[in-house]
Amino acid sequence: MFVAGVCSRGKTAIRFVKPGAKISSEYYIQHVLEPLFRNDNRKLFPGELINKVVFHHDSAPAHSSGITQEWLRNSGIKFIPKDHWMGNSPDLAPMDFFVNGLFK
Repeated sequence: MFVAGVCSRGKTAIRFVKPGAKISSEYYIQHVLEPLFRNDNRKLFPGELINKVVFHHDSAPAHSSGITQEWLRNSGIKFIPKDHWMGNSPDLAPMDFFVNGLFK
């Protein structure tokens, strides 16, 4: 399993999940979100551009958990909260509908 992101300015690093790892909220925050916002986003959106980023992810349990949503709020990261997520759509989730299939 892997985690990656895409946006209009490029792609994030691919982070591989250890086989058998349970993707809890804590694992997701520590191994995905913290490195993403510390490293990838700063490279993709240098300087003041970082203030324009709005983070969006899907409804996987680790993404939609109260712990993750609270961490995002407390980190000052602009994000689309889970109660505003739209239904499944290839247009809204290219990673799920294209990239994952390509890797498989």
